[in-house]
Amino acid sequence: MYDVDVAVDEFRLLPAVIDPSFSTAFLALIDRERPSLFIPTVSEELPVVSRLAKDIRKRGCSVFISPVHAVDTAHDKLRTMRFFEKTDVAVPRTFDAATPRDVILKELDLPFLAKPRIGRGGRGVVVYNSEAEYRADRRGDLIFQEFIPGEEFDVNLFAGENGSTTTSVVLRKTALKQGIVGNALSVERDLHPAVDALGRRTATLLGLAGPLDMDVRLRTDGTPVLIEINARVGGNVPAAPEILDALVDAWIQKLRSS
Repeated sequence: MYDVDVAVDEFRLLPAVIDPSFSTAFLALIDRERPSLFIPTVSEELPVVSRLAKDIRKRGCSVFISPVHAVDTAHDKLRTMRFFEKTDVAVPRTFDAATPRDVILKELDLPFLAKPRIGRGGRGVVVYNSEAEYRADRRGDLIFQEFIPGEEFDVNLFAGENGSTTTSVVLRKTALKQGIVGNALSVERDLHPAVDALGRRTATLLGLAGPLDMDVRLRTDGTPVLIEINARVGGNVPAAPEILDALVDAWIQKLRSS
């Protein structure tokens, strides 16, 4: 959207995804540059890119992204929670902004948290340790959730078109930007079968595809709980290079079959 000093061979500007001209400008860029692979990395662009996937592929460019319904569900944290509440994937107890504040306070034990319904990373996440902190927060379009107190993991996956996971790497977050919440400052690989199984089950149930990134936390009894889904390659993927290998392998297979 703006010029930055970046060490790449070529750099192109596009309008913000909220600009009505984004789709036209983006497809024109594909026509002009003729790439054979496009990897979306920005959460806000995913709902638009998923709707453009057929147009992108018609231009001879591969893109590995989940179907529209799956992207839309993952993009909206409330929709994510409501979808998985009806499944065997554990999620935090969640209330929307329309729920009376007194009801939320009664139903959720302190500490609990609020986060934007649409957002990414730790942006806007607030943990309330007192009723006063909760009452003072008058932001709109929030969801309110129980705070899951255990360790946090970043599950990186690559899923095929039917939602079946071909590759999965579990990373344990060893430090968080905001202390107990937020983006990971550091991660380490971790063999955690229950967390891995939850990530795979999540991808299958929602029909996700391509590179994926999920946040999972543990309850005090060790039960893994899905916190959120990013339907794109994750920021910690350098610690899970197998995901990029799987992406490249899928791309090569597409090239050979075309």
